Amino acid sequence: MKAYLHISEFRDGDGIGNDMKGLWEVLNSSGTKTQIVCQKDLSQGSIPTIKSEDLQKTEDLDPSSIHVLEYGGSGYSIPDFLSFPGRKFVRYQNITPPKFFKPFVSTELYRSFESDYKKSIIELHSLKRYAEVFLASSKYSASNLEDLNITNTKVLPIVKKYVWTGRKPRKNNYTIGYVGRLVPSKKIEDILLLIYFLKRIDPKYRILLIGNVPAIFGSYFSSLKQMCRELGIGSNVQFRMGVSDSEIARFWEEMDAYVSMSEHEGFGIPLVEAVSNDIPVFAYACTAVSETLKGAGYLFRKKDIESLRKLAEWIHFILEAEHSNLDGSYASSRRKEVCMDYNSMPFDRFLKQIFTFRETAAL
Repeated sequence: MKAYLHISEFRDGDGIGNDMKGLWEVLNSSGTKTQIVCQKDLSQGSIPTIKSEDLQKTEDLDPSSIHVLEYGGSGYSIPDFLSFPGRKFVRYQNITPPKFFKPFVSTELYRSFESDYKKSIIELHSLKRYAEVFLASSKYSASNLEDLNITNTKVLPIVKKYVWTGRKPRKNNYTIGYVGRLVPSKKIEDILLLIYFLKRIDPKYRILLIGNVPAIFGSYFSSLKQMCRELGIGSNVQFRMGVSDSEIARFWEEMDAYVSMSEHEGFGIPLVEAVSNDIPVFAYACTAVSETLKGAGYLFRKKDIESLRKLAEWIHFILEAEHSNLDGSYASSRRKEVCMDYNSMPFDRFLKQIFTFRETAAL
């Protein structure tokens, strides 16, 4: 039996790319020869890939072949995917609703986002007739599929192992961090407001915003920089773009806390990475965030101005408590427990059960 992981664009530095690498490693190490099939390879080349148009020419496909489509929106040719001989599965990563992008893109581009979103719904409906199982990355994502009457689902978290670092002395106790794309759904503007209030508590507070800005959201990035100027927090905000995997470790060491204001997460790898680096995590409780953190973070449910002011006071108090060891040991032990829980997941056994036993696809 051979397995093929399909994706439109393979990047090995984002959440879906991490999941693809994890699936590839687990399946190959468990004895299932696995290859990544993509339309565009935008990775650093650590894993060899096959172009989707070359798959039939280079591989001996048969009905026992396993085909898994990483789905986070339209892009990969569904007719092509369904045409390959073998059993079909969908790895569902969730789709960001276009409503988040409307204020920051042109009317024409927004309509394109809406069209792609509707196309994704239609594609998922078409796939449910052929896919034996939809592997959702969280219960939240599985519930989204159930809203589309797709019930042949199982939950499999992002296939990734995390390195537990243990408690280390923090450099200054005033550095907040965020890692990920700087896009409207992540609500970076709310992080900037939080820093404004933290700066009023102590001017030494700063935020490290580590990630990238897709070209289509250039106006959003400009609005963030303008907001920094208007709030007078320019010197407290550092944007670090295009950070490599080797560089990110240094930034984790600089952080005293991690903050997420995101309003749409299908899973949230940076949340678990912050936990594994033994950093207090403060996150807006929405979508799959609380499910991902498993009680290892501090959640909040309001983000109006007054709530953000109180949140700043809360963060300051907790950081003071953790660094004075009033609460640090218990909080750290809980973070370690969650990190170990993720690392103990039997991904190989789970996938073997899924792929070995044929399940009846929902019609």
